[in-house]
Amino acid sequence: LEEAAEVSKEYPVVISDFIKGAREIEMDGVGKDGELIAAAIHEHIEDAGVHSGDATLVLPPHTLSAYTKERVRDASRKIVKRLNITGPVNIQFVAKGTDVMCIETNVRASRSFPFVSKTMGVDFIEAATKAMVGVDTTDMNLPTLETTDRPSGFVGVKAPMFSFARLRGADPVLGVEMASTGEVACFGASKEEAFLKAMMSTGFKLPTKSILISVQASVQDEFTHQAWQLHEMGYKLYATRNTAAMLKKNRVPCEVVAYPTEENATEIKATDLIRQGDVCLVINIPTYESSKLEDNYQMRRTAVDFGVPLLTNLQLVQMFADSLFKLMREGMVGLEPKTLFEHYAAEKDADSWTKPSEFH
Repeated sequence: LEEAAEVSKEYPVVISDFIKGAREIEMDGVGKDGELIAAAIHEHIEDAGVHSGDATLVLPPHTLSAYTKERVRDASRKIVKRLNITGPVNIQFVAKGTDVMCIETNVRASRSFPFVSKTMGVDFIEAATKAMVGVDTTDMNLPTLETTDRPSGFVGVKAPMFSFARLRGADPVLGVEMASTGEVACFGASKEEAFLKAMMSTGFKLPTKSILISVQASVQDEFTHQAWQLHEMGYKLYATRNTAAMLKKNRVPCEVVAYPTEENATEIKATDLIRQGDVCLVINIPTYESSKLEDNYQMRRTAVDFGVPLLTNLQLVQMFADSLFKLMREGMVGLEPKTLFEHYAAEKDADSWTKPSEFH
């Protein structure tokens, strides 16, 4: 606080209120004279608290109740009407329990507009442009808040890409400040398939042998389910001392490794394990309660520096474990990524909402 006061004595500190365990939802739409003529609702995989530019998006949403979606629809209509919006609009919500709260409204195209357009099969920017210049859009077959059958037969997932490997010393952890420098979007027959395709398209390599785990105590019980999943799939688990104690207590087999800054330890250090190439995935989930800040940072940074895939968010780990389990145990069709042109080539005219002669 003293350092902040030295920077600005008039407004020295900004305090943000966070709602733990909340789901973040977005509505991308096009308004015309205060009425929504096009709309799509999608959700974040990560809980609220991760910047929307770094979040992994799913369209259509899979975890939202009918009640929550109706609250989002109702609020979206009222906001667009009250602001008399004509053109693109992005509204972000946070939902927890029965509460659905608007956290911001952007009267502009968001970074998710291209993703929504591709997934819904219609150009939202074209619709917004026509709305702003007064051109009729009735022939565009735009999805509205009441549309429930688009997309049909597939799911879209948008995942962020990061450049931490090129930013020496940067801490590769998700937070409220945007860190991604790109993004990819993939389609799949299920959310798990689309998710794995998107992750692999960012350069993420699926693990083949051992996984290093270090998880903050407050989320260890919740994480145990994913640890057991990974064990069942045949992966050898290494865990830092405190995490290993929790896993062994819950009967999840693992091998103990020392913290990077631990002195006189008989076990190999976590960072040495990464450097030697003995693990092909690092799961490090810190929280605001974390006391081993330097240890966590060294594990994350070493993973990035040595090209080892890294996951730092509990919800992402849960989605990843579920997706990998479905792939390995239940099978998954078409995991190999396809280009958009390949997707359109295999698509029947009846499955699309654009004209067969239209260029994609």
